Amino acid sequence: MEENIDMKSRARRRILIATDGSETANEAADFGIEMIGCSGAKIYAVYVIDTSPYRSIPLDEIWSKETLDEFERAGYEATSYIEKIGKAAGAEVESRVLKGHPAEKILNFAEDNNIDMIIVGSLGKSGYERVLVGSVSEKIIRHAKIPVLVVRERHKKEKKLIQV
Repeated sequence: MEENIDMKSRARRRILIATDGSETANEAADFGIEMIGCSGAKIYAVYVIDTSPYRSIPLDEIWSKETLDEFERAGYEATSYIEKIGKAAGAEVESRVLKGHPAEKILNFAEDNNIDMIIVGSLGKSGYERVLVGSVSEKIIRHAKIPVLVVRERHKKEKKLIQV
């Protein structure tokens, strides 16, 4: 019995870190990697180009190839931060830029790739603002079949303290 537990604890963890390139997403990546200790883990840095407002229209009819290329460049730029800190923590890191509804794509990617945990940042919106904007992290929490680490935004509070 001990051997099975030992083998399971040694299994290579697969972590998905979702990013939109924001300071909050970078804070989530920093905190998550620090907390879980990613040595030997495989991290997927995932950025999703949000095409959900255009579900019924083919993207090539809305955006030019240059525009899509620019979105992809932004995605790989956003995931490059996670690559840097993940590799420094001893993890193998693979970046992915996906297109679609962010929460759906993240959840599907997690399921399709046997992800053990999702790490995502949250702006901590509430009430009226959440209803209007929706929350990717909230949708992920509600529908994920695996643990989700949500890291709340911290940098705005610190800036407010400095300004006083």
